[in-house]
Amino acid sequence: MALLFFSALSAFALVGWFYKNPVPWNWKSILAVGCSALAVTTSALVWRLPSRAHAILGIVIMLASLARIGPPAEWTWVSFALVAVTFVLLMPLVHAAIVFRGDD
Repeated sequence: MALLFFSALSAFALVGWFYKNPVPWNWKSILAVGCSALAVTTSALVWRLPSRAHAILGIVIMLASLARIGPPAEWTWVSFALVAVTFVLLMPLVHAAIVFRGDD
């Protein structure tokens, strides 16, 4: 559920980005689109075939999406909110990665 919510928030942010930005396609928007699509796919994997590897994949995708906010010197209040929401949504995945058995 956390991955689906993350994906929905990313899609909502992308709509706002494309609406207000005169040149919306750059590496940040491509990264956000890719992470959003991968998060939906990984949420289906975690739901249907729960494993530690799938939970860790979800964690990696969510952490990789944070690359789009740039260095801390350029952060705004939106950047801090994005980091906070991402880390809150990471909590269930970290718990799942701890609880699920490995693919031994």
